[in-house]
Amino acid sequence: MVPMQDDVPVANRTMELSDCRDKWSFSETYDCWCLKDILYTEKADVPAFQRLSVFVPRAYMHPDGTPTEESRKVPIVFENNSAGYMQMPHTWLGGPRCYAEPYLKDGLIYVTCGCRGRESRNAEGKPVGKAPVSLVDLKTAIRFLRHNRAALPGNFDRIISVGWSAGGAMSTLLGVTGDNSRYNSYLEAAGAYMDESDAVFASQIYCPIIDLEHADMAYEWCFGADKTCEDSHAGRAETMTPFKEALSRELASRYVTYVNSLCLKHPVTGEALTLHADGRSGAFYDYLMACISHAATEYLTRLDAGSLPENGSAEDYVKGCCTYKVPAPAPGPAHQAGPGGVPSSEMKPAMAERQGTDKRSWLAWDGKKAAVTDLDAYVLHHRRRMKPCTSFDKLENDSAENQLFGSPQHDFMHFNAEIGRVVKTLQDAFPAEAEKYADAFDVSGDAELAERIYLTNPMDFIAADEQSRQARYYRIRVGACDADTSLSIAMTLAVRLQNAGFPVDYALVWDQPHCEADYPGQVLSWIHAICAEA
Repeated sequence: MVPMQDDVPVANRTMELSDCRDKWSFSETYDCWCLKDILYTEKADVPAFQRLSVFVPRAYMHPDGTPTEESRKVPIVFENNSAGYMQMPHTWLGGPRCYAEPYLKDGLIYVTCGCRGRESRNAEGKPVGKAPVSLVDLKTAIRFLRHNRAALPGNFDRIISVGWSAGGAMSTLLGVTGDNSRYNSYLEAAGAYMDESDAVFASQIYCPIIDLEHADMAYEWCFGADKTCEDSHAGRAETMTPFKEALSRELASRYVTYVNSLCLKHPVTGEALTLHADGRSGAFYDYLMACISHAATEYLTRLDAGSLPENGSAEDYVKGCCTYKVPAPAPGPAHQAGPGGVPSSEMKPAMAERQGTDKRSWLAWDGKKAAVTDLDAYVLHHRRRMKPCTSFDKLENDSAENQLFGSPQHDFMHFNAEIGRVVKTLQDAFPAEAEKYADAFDVSGDAELAERIYLTNPMDFIAADEQSRQARYYRIRVGACDADTSLSIAMTLAVRLQNAGFPVDYALVWDQPHCEADYPGQVLSWIHAICAEA
């Protein structure tokens, strides 16, 4: 075991959890057994974050710390706590970002797992959390749990990964990269059990921040009509410069080319999902608008049925004649850290009441179905742009993603050579900006960086030649008011998985922001359904 700091509690002094039977405690509040603060590797660089906790409903543990026979049938929810690609601790019952309660009440075993992240440094001050280390830690934790399967309750063939935001990316990657050998050198360095599997049975994916190489293009394609963003270092709205407007238009245009290169097919009809040159027509655009409209239909139907906390009818909502629940605005800019260092945009949002606005110019409702047909109107009137241009590989080289792909020599690094190429096309009109930015993005010759980017993008592992034990089922939920990335990103993931033959349950959730966007009980119904089917 690595030496422990005095302020880092650890339940296990060996990697054998059979030695921890006397460490289980019981929570009367949650009616569950708890084994908390478990170090999942002997090679922990940052032990405060490389820990997990296990929570087990009362019926599945004996008081002596041994599992009941019945527990061997119970699915295990493995929820990672990754946020903003930062180092994150595992959660505690009742703490921020803890969603254990509904799973435990439903009789499921719940594991919460922390991991290293983009700013992690070891005791010597060396960076140890750059991509793909967060994923490697989670894989290491799953292998550790399987190594201890005899001492733990649960069906280890029924691990359901859960995560949101960067955690949604991790949950996606856990689903599509199970036991892939390209991670072996990282796993060995992390102290993983190489004779165990890190594959999962299913992945619940909330608001994933993925496909980072194309996320800037996607963002400008989705939010380009809005020239003002709410996220700025000064904590106030920022209006695009002429240079950024031109950059936005060119990135959006190149996203059209990218989408069409994917050869996506409509999951039901088989029609090719492509974009026309204008970016606002074509089957891909129509499919996204249908998904947004379906989210509105579901919400308004529930509102009329009285199953939501909001006041008023669906008609009142569309006319703007009622108050309704919305996330309370976070203090300061969206990237500002909240309690525990979590970005305020990734905390569970507090809800506040807002007076409605008239939505009839962009939202139609006939009493049964809703229709949103204009993405630009939706953006300008309902969910404005949050991030600047560029959003992920930032011009200023100071985003979370820039730090994620940093190195021991450079804590922050550009990673998207395409942005540099786009900037060069604008050099005649904007010579000063071209001189400042174009060459800074020239990373095309960095093979080590290219491999780390590849290992962080789940799109690389779907319907590819990679040999992975991939999850059998996927469920994707995104808030329809999520502006942390383009609404098309998760939709493209869903279609790509469906085209590869995987069962996917995908939907947008109306008026929900960047969060675990869902209606109560639906994820539990999905878990029970897929386990019964399997």
